[in-house]
Amino acid sequence: MKKELILGLGLLSAISASAQTSLVKEVERNLKSKVDNYPAQVKALTPAFSNEETAETAYPYFIAGKYGVDFYEKKDIENRAGMTVNIPEMGHALIDSYGYLVKALSLDTVADAKGKVKTKYSKDIIKLIGKAYPQFDNAAILLWGEKDYKGAYDAWELLFSVPTDPVLGANAPVALPDSVLNVISFNQGLAAFNLEDWDNTLRSFDRAIAMGNTTKNVYDFAMAAAANYPDSIRTAIIAKYAEMAYPIYGAEDDRYIGNIINNMMHQGNYAEAETMLNKYIEADPQNAQLYFILGVVYENEEGSPVTADKAVEMFKKCIAINPEHTMANIQLGQLLFEKAAALDESANSFSTPEYNKHKAEVVDPMLREAATYFEKAYEVDPENSHTSLANLRSIYYFLNDAENMDRIKKLQEN
Repeated sequence: MKKELILGLGLLSAISASAQTSLVKEVERNLKSKVDNYPAQVKALTPAFSNEETAETAYPYFIAGKYGVDFYEKKDIENRAGMTVNIPEMGHALIDSYGYLVKALSLDTVADAKGKVKTKYSKDIIKLIGKAYPQFDNAAILLWGEKDYKGAYDAWELLFSVPTDPVLGANAPVALPDSVLNVISFNQGLAAFNLEDWDNTLRSFDRAIAMGNTTKNVYDFAMAAAANYPDSIRTAIIAKYAEMAYPIYGAEDDRYIGNIINNMMHQGNYAEAETMLNKYIEADPQNAQLYFILGVVYENEEGSPVTADKAVEMFKKCIAINPEHTMANIQLGQLLFEKAAALDESANSFSTPEYNKHKAEVVDPMLREAATYFEKAYEVDPENSHTSLANLRSIYYFLNDAENMDRIKKLQEN
């Protein structure tokens, strides 16, 4: 009885293996006659990938990979002809086909009757991969158009990984030139950006930069992606890209120097920030933004009133060059307002006549000066005027200027 059972199990195993091989052959016949059925047929082929008798043979993977390429090519022709095509289906068929073909290549060894090991599908596999390689970019573009950003990212990644795949070795297709790949890597970074996959976004942008992509967008998008990192590392990552961009685009975009200095202040390196800014000011003395940023450095540096006075000086230099610099006007107005309030408070012990003289000759003129800067900030940027109007209302209250208080109140209500 036991012998019969053992024989029965052996027969069952043979039938099972035979069934899986027959399944692969049936799928191959179906695809030969109509490759349009590829998605359904490759799904039907799935059991052969896990069956212990077929999973470690090249045949099922070769069929899946070969007809994946054929399916993509046929659908691509139809798409170019204006026919309705399922783009995600054809794009992923091409992406998946590479995995199938590489798996088949790694398993493609056949021993003849004399025990000599040969290959059966390898030549065809190498040709298929060579034919598919240039199509990965087209597939990625099509998938991007369908907002399948993950598919686009994966298709573009193959343009980098295939030429260095150790399974292919010397048979790998030649990589595209860096001048092409650096644009592709930037596009891949945009795909990851849309997926909010910040690590792969920066990985792709870093590769684009390393390959020679120095377009402004690559730095700007990298900084935008870095802004999504935790507070503890965000500032330093943003500064890294700002430092790359500043020598090329600093003259047209002052955000770069701002982010560099912001990182220095974040680390407490105020002296280093001051030294750097003074060097840039010496080279470009009519750059209003450099004076503004230096003013911010002085304003944020902990120290004596001297640093506040230096900040006032820098903001005034900024405004002298660019009178419509909104933030310089706001920051200068704020510093003068705070200084006037401190001077007013310091006179608490004065007699009434002394206080009135001090207020009229020292405090009030400074408040009026502060008001001129807030008024200018409001004039230049009325859409973002909350801070300016709130400070103006307080200043005119201290000055007992009812007419201007009423005007500002109406502006706040509008």
